[in-house]
Amino acid sequence: MTEMTPTWTQPSTSSSTENIHPADDTLTGNDASKKKKPPQQPRQLLSCTKCRERKVKCDRTKPCSACCARGQPKECHFVVAEGGDYSPIQQSYELRKLRAENLRLKERLRAGVFSLADDQSDRPTSPDRPVSETSWMRAMKRSTSSRQRRFKSQEQSDNLYFGSPGLANVINDFANLQVGPQSLTHAMPRGADIYAPQNSPAFPFATMWPAYPQACIPALLKCLPPRDELLSYLETFQCRAQSCSFPHVPDEITATEIERFLSDAQKNAEMFPDMLALLFAALAQGSQNGVFDKCGGKWVEGAMEAESKKGDVYVAAAMQALRMASFMNRPTLLAIQTLIMIGPYLTNSGRFLDAWALFGITIRLAHSIGLHRNPKYLDPAPPLRECALRQTLWWWMLHMDQQYSMTLGRPLGISGIGDCSPPEPLTTNPTILRLGEFVNQFTVLARQILSSDRLTNGKIDSFTDRLRALWDTMPEMLQFDESWLDESKETPEWPLDAMAAVFYGKTHNYLILLNRQRIDNRSPMSHSPVASTATPPIPAAGPSTVIPPPSGSTTPPPPLPRGRALVISSSNALLSAFLFFYHHVPAALICWTMGQQAFNSCMILLLDALETGNVEHIPRVQRAYAVFVELERKGVHKLAGLAVGRVSWGLALLRRREKEAAEGEASMAGMGVGATGMDGPMDTVMGNTGMLLLEDPGLQSFKPESFAPLGWDMAGRNLHAHAA
Repeated sequence: MTEMTPTWTQPSTSSSTENIHPADDTLTGNDASKKKKPPQQPRQLLSCTKCRERKVKCDRTKPCSACCARGQPKECHFVVAEGGDYSPIQQSYELRKLRAENLRLKERLRAGVFSLADDQSDRPTSPDRPVSETSWMRAMKRSTSSRQRRFKSQEQSDNLYFGSPGLANVINDFANLQVGPQSLTHAMPRGADIYAPQNSPAFPFATMWPAYPQACIPALLKCLPPRDELLSYLETFQCRAQSCSFPHVPDEITATEIERFLSDAQKNAEMFPDMLALLFAALAQGSQNGVFDKCGGKWVEGAMEAESKKGDVYVAAAMQALRMASFMNRPTLLAIQTLIMIGPYLTNSGRFLDAWALFGITIRLAHSIGLHRNPKYLDPAPPLRECALRQTLWWWMLHMDQQYSMTLGRPLGISGIGDCSPPEPLTTNPTILRLGEFVNQFTVLARQILSSDRLTNGKIDSFTDRLRALWDTMPEMLQFDESWLDESKETPEWPLDAMAAVFYGKTHNYLILLNRQRIDNRSPMSHSPVASTATPPIPAAGPSTVIPPPSGSTTPPPPLPRGRALVISSSNALLSAFLFFYHHVPAALICWTMGQQAFNSCMILLLDALETGNVEHIPRVQRAYAVFVELERKGVHKLAGLAVGRVSWGLALLRRREKEAAEGEASMAGMGVGATGMDGPMDTVMGNTGMLLLEDPGLQSFKPESFAPLGWDMAGRNLHAHAA
C-alpha cells in the first residue's frame, strides 16, 4: 500500500496561497475592529435585589408588590447608584432557597386546609410525609363543605352586633356583660361637659319648596347658579374634594352627562330628579372645597360663612329632589351617590352626627339594590363600566363606614363586606395601583379592628403589628414622615401629598385607640419621658415584638413601643401631619376628620403632661393650638372654637400647675388629675376608649325628658287567666 500524504502537510501552491491570504487579512481586520470597540458599561438593574434573587417579576415601585406580598417590605432595595455592585447572582443557590421557601409555603397551606377538615384520616402522619394530589384535592372539597356547615373562627366574636341572633346568645351576652374597655365600637358613655355645644345645629334638610312636582321642580331649577359658575363649582369639586372626602374622583364623562342634562333641564329634572339631586350635591361640595382657591390661595375671614349659606341651600335642594324621586322606595345609583356626597359636606360643616344618621339610610338603600353583591351575579349583568362603578361605590362606603365608627366609637353600620370584590383601577401607574391596594387593605384591617371584641393585650399588639406592617407596604414616595415638614423636602403633587398625610394620620389614630386600652401594670406617674418630639416613621413589624437585627450586628435592637409609649409617640406623629396640612396643603384643612384627630392628640399630650409632669411635647401642642385659633378666626370650621376653648383650658391648667410647683405650694399629685375645677372626673391617657370628641353632647348619658316617654309591656300582661 502506498501511503497517502495528508493534504494539510502538502506544500501550498500558488492557487492555494491566493485563496488563503485574503482570509487572513479579513480575520486580522475583524480582530482589530473588536479591539477598537469600547468596553460595555454594566446594565442598570431596574428590579429590586430580592426579585432578582427570586427570579420573579418586580413592579419597580419601592417597596415592590412581591416583597410586600411576602411580608418583607423593608428588605426591598434598588441598586441605582453609580458604581453599584452589578455582580451576577448565584442562580443555583438562589433557586435552592426559592424551592425551600415554596415547600414551606405549601406545608403551611396544607396545614391550614387540614385544620378545617372534619375527617382526620387523610392527614399526613408526619410533616415530612408527602401528600398525594388526590388526597389534597379531596381535603380541599371537605374543607369547603365544612366551612359551609360550621365556620371555625379563631376569635370569639359572638355578641349582640356581630354574633348569631339567637335567644341563648342574647341572654349569655347580658349575663356576661362587662363595662370595661373591650371594643373600640362600644366606647364608655360620656356625660356632657361645660364645653359641649349648647345650641343644636339646624336640621340640614329644610323644606323650602312645595311638595308636589309640578311646582317643586321649577323652584329647584331656579336655585341653580349661572352656567359658568356651575361649571366652576364642578371643576373645583373634581379637583379638591378627593383629598379629604373621597378616595376616588369622578371621571370626565360626568361633565358630558351634566351637559346633556342641562340641555333640557326642565324635562330631564321632571323625569330624572335623582340626577338633579346629584348635581346639587356636587355643587355643595364645590362651594365648600373651593373657598381657599376662590380667595386667591388663602383663607379669608367671612368667605366660608358666605359659601356655607349657598352650600346649605344646595344640600337641602338635593334632598328635596331625592324626595321627588321617591329615593327610599326606588333607590338608584345616582341617589346613593348623592347621599354619600352629602355626608362629607355635613362632616366638614360641624354636623358629624347628622352625617352618621344619614349614612345609615344610605347603607339600607345600597343593600336594596345589591351593591354588596358581585355585579356579575346580577340578572341581567350590567356592562363592565357599571360593574366597576358599583364596586367603587361599595368599597367607598366600606371605607366611610369604618371612618364614622372609628370617630364616634359606635358599631359598624355595614355588618359584612359581602362578595363584591374591590375595584381594579384603570391605570398603569404603579404608584396609583399600589395606593389603591393599600386603601382597600386598610379598609379591611380597620373593619377587623372595629369588629373585634375582648381586646386583650395580645390582640392589641397583634393589630398594632399589622398596622405597622401595612404602612410599610405604602409606596416609599407616599410614606409620610417628619421630614415632610421641611420646606426643602420634595413631596408628591396634589392630591397625593394630602392623601399620604391623611392615611398616615388614620394609621396613627388607630394605634392610639388600640393602645390606650392596653393594660399596663405600671402607674402613670412612674413613666419617664416616653417619646421624643421628633417622631420617627412607623417601624416595621412582623410576628415578633422586636425589630430583627441587621446582618452582622450583635447587639439586640430595642423593642418596639407599646402601650403608653406608643400612644404618646403616635399623638406627636399625628400632629406632624396636621401641621403639614397647615404649612404645605392649607386647602386640605377643610377636612374636619383630620382636625378632630389632631384635637384628640392635643388633649392626650396635655393629659400626659398633667399626669407625669413631662412638658417635652407641649411646644407641638401649642403650634397645633395656634392653627385652631386661626381656623376659628377665619371661620373655616364651626367646631374650631370648641377646640380652642378646651385646649386653652388644658394649657392654662398646666401653667398653673407649673407655677404652683415653682412657688413650692402643696403638691396636687395626691389629689389626682380630677381635682381641677372641671365638672366630673377628668380623662386619663390610658384606660379609656374612644376619642375625645368636640361634637358629643352626651347623648348616651341620662337627661330628664320634658315629657315622660311611653311605657311598653308584654302584650296580654293585664289579661286574667281563665280556667278551661
